[in-house]
Amino acid sequence: MRTEDEEKILMQALSTYGVAAQEMMLFEECGELINAVAKTHRNRASDADVITELADVSIIIDQMAMYYGKEAFLREKERKLVRLNKRLNLNDGQQIP
Repeated sequence: MRTEDEEKILMQALSTYGVAAQEMMLFEECGELINAVAKTHRNRASDADVITELADVSIIIDQMAMYYGKEAFLREKERKLVRLNKRLNLNDGQQIP
């Protein structure tokens, strides 16, 4: 699916359900992901279950990023990746370009 189509769907979901409802959905989806990961450690869920929940969380996060500010979100994500890279470099001395 093209990014343009994805953004249209995400905006339609926000418009249809409202931000408050989608924020509650964020709580629910994150909880389901946590449960799926926990269950894999007890052999009660599969990697496919985790992938399903990761996709759900990713979609709702994209909606929240659009609402709160997609560009600011992407900048902050990049900043945190740079910070992570620096922390990792303390351990092995190699830097990712």
